[in-house]
Amino acid sequence: MPESIYEFDWSRTPIGPKASWPPALLTSYQIMMDTGFAACATWGPERTLMYNAAYIPVLGDKHPSALGQPIDRVWHEVWNDIRPLVERTLAGGRVYLEDLPLILNRSGVPEETYWTFSYSPLRDGEEIMGILDIAIETTSRIQAERHRQLLVEESGHRVKNTLALVQAIARRSLKDIDRETAADFENRLLALARAQDVLQMKAFQGGDLGRVISLALGHLTRERFEFDGPPVDLSPRVAQTVSLVVHELATNAYKYGALSVSGGRLSVHWTVDEGRLALTWTERGGPPVAAPAKSGFGSRLIRRGLTGAGGAELTYDPDGFSAVFSAPVVRLKDD
Repeated sequence: MPESIYEFDWSRTPIGPKASWPPALLTSYQIMMDTGFAACATWGPERTLMYNAAYIPVLGDKHPSALGQPIDRVWHEVWNDIRPLVERTLAGGRVYLEDLPLILNRSGVPEETYWTFSYSPLRDGEEIMGILDIAIETTSRIQAERHRQLLVEESGHRVKNTLALVQAIARRSLKDIDRETAADFENRLLALARAQDVLQMKAFQGGDLGRVISLALGHLTRERFEFDGPPVDLSPRVAQTVSLVVHELATNAYKYGALSVSGGRLSVHWTVDEGRLALTWTERGGPPVAAPAKSGFGSRLIRRGLTGAGGAELTYDPDGFSAVFSAPVVRLKDD
């Protein structure tokens, strides 16, 4: 422990020498000094500040002159921010905050910092005499998250620009191909772009299944379909696969299934039971359907399922097409 703390002469402060401290103050002081977390405390009506060695980096250039000073004088630049929290604690409340922004001046210049901390009242018998503050600086994490989000946004912007470029090239290259084939290709690119939106919103940690489905079906009027199910997190790879599968299913429904007629309806429901997802796609009210005579890219994509590894059961019932997809939840989060 730095000598500047261990040998500090408390007799020069309003709380007096250690020999005169009440047992409650001595106990609080010892607990604070023994913890490995950055901790400080105040005691008495003057709010006299004491702190441990782990708190020294929090103070920066304010140490060692901060020892024994009123806390409002030490942290004068943020006193208006923390005073309501101190007063709440002195009134008997407890304070816990995460990532509180504070502009500190601890190295000669103002700096933006973030803190997760807890204020607890310190009592001498029934009387509250001060506060104990356990603090963790989260500035580095917040800055890293901001930087990562900036990279994510830049990456997302580049990906969407690339998709737009591919779309423009495809239009020129496929101008002599039949319009339906060209439209299918463009729609698949749009499905990827919608999945990209979900991933960007979640900082490439993945996407929520319901959100991915909602975006993939975004071109449908809400009266034509319904979907519901619990939240399910998807990895970026699985989110893109799900978006393409749902787009293919919706395209087929428009061409041949329930959405090809005005009275047709579509429903998508999913459940999670014992670590396994079951998603059901059901079309009703459309024309009679039959299994396709040949298997194209779209059919193969659908049969590969939500993770690209199978788990799809397709039923071509005269009353309407249906599909059941199943997969272990843990596989939905695999990269």
